[in-house]
Amino acid sequence: MYLFRLIYYSVNTVQELEGSLQQELKSILLASQRNNPPLGVSGALVFNYNYFAQVLEGDRKAVTEVFCKLTKDPRHSDIVILEASPIDTRMFEKWNMGFAGSAVCETTLRQFGTSVNFHPEKMSAGSLLGFMRAVIDNSQNISALKAS
Repeated sequence: MYLFRLIYYSVNTVQELEGSLQQELKSILLASQRNNPPLGVSGALVFNYNYFAQVLEGDRKAVTEVFCKLTKDPRHSDIVILEASPIDTRMFEKWNMGFAGSAVCETTLRQFGTSVNFHPEKMSAGSLLGFMRAVIDNSQNISALKAS
C-alpha cells in the first residue's frame, strides 16, 4: 500500500442551536467510524466553534475519495489543503476527534500556533499536525460520546 496523508482545515458552518453542534459532531464520528475503516483510512479531526482541521491517512486513492466526499459536506466551507504527501507510517491509527477549545491549554496553543486561540490558517502543516496530535493525546476524546 502506498501510504498518503492529507491535512486540511475549513470553516465550521454548524450553528450552535439547541445542541446541534454536538449532534453533528456525533454524526461525523459515527460516519467516519463506519465508512473509513473498510477503505483503510484513518485520521483525526480537531474542531472548535470556528474551524475544523483534519488529517486523513491511508492509500492515496482512498484518501482522495474520502476527501472529495468531504468537500461536498455543507457543515464546513472554505477548505484549505495544507499538505498532501506520501508518508512512511501513520500518525493516527484509529479515528479520533478532539475539541480545540477551552480544554486545550494555552501552552499547547502557543507551542504550535501563534496565539492562545485555535487559528489553523496561521499554522504550517507541521505545526497543525503536532497540535492535532497533542490535542488528541491530551484532551478529552469526542469518542466519549459513545458510538452507540
